[in-house]
Amino acid sequence: MKNFQNITGSVFKTLIFLLMLSSQSAFAQIVHTDSIEIHKGWKDKNGENKLVVNVNALCNPDKPPFDGHKTKIVASLKNKKFNQTIVFDDKNYQMEMILFREKDIWFTEYHGTKAVFIPFSYCGNADNDVKASFIIFYEDKKHLYHLKFYCDDAGDCKLNEKDLHLKLKALPKELKDNLIKKLKTNYTKGSQFWG
Repeated sequence: MKNFQNITGSVFKTLIFLLMLSSQSAFAQIVHTDSIEIHKGWKDKNGENKLVVNVNALCNPDKPPFDGHKTKIVASLKNKKFNQTIVFDDKNYQMEMILFREKDIWFTEYHGTKAVFIPFSYCGNADNDVKASFIIFYEDKKHLYHLKFYCDDAGDCKLNEKDLHLKLKALPKELKDNLIKKLKTNYTKGSQFWG
């Protein structure tokens, strides 16, 4: 019984010491970031297509945090002819949590095959120079583009790429034309980039 009391007393003293020590230390705040996984399917000349998009560190433009978390987007397209994946593992994640909205994805059909455009932006877009990124799947090809925009203080935006046609040269003409048209019509307001 005496040994038990000694052990209990030692444990109690250790706990008091640790509590006193911890009251002088700073604690790291744990922040839970959101993630999302979406699934889409369609039929075209390649048969059944299954698209899966995973986004880690999905930000909410209305409340912080807007940066500081590891951001990653993984998009995969599978059908009976091919299986392809694009991984954007952002090296500049400290300023770029991902703003992704499922409703912004669009499809266009060419020659019996659907092309899928997956746009996303960044909650770190807080000044006049902003960017949006686009994942594009078409046939057995995959593309990832990061495009610059300039938004004035009134929230009006315009494409800010010196030679867009050169940057998009790997895209078939019909996809390039469709993307450029969307960029010039749908990406004219700051709300497209940050909320």
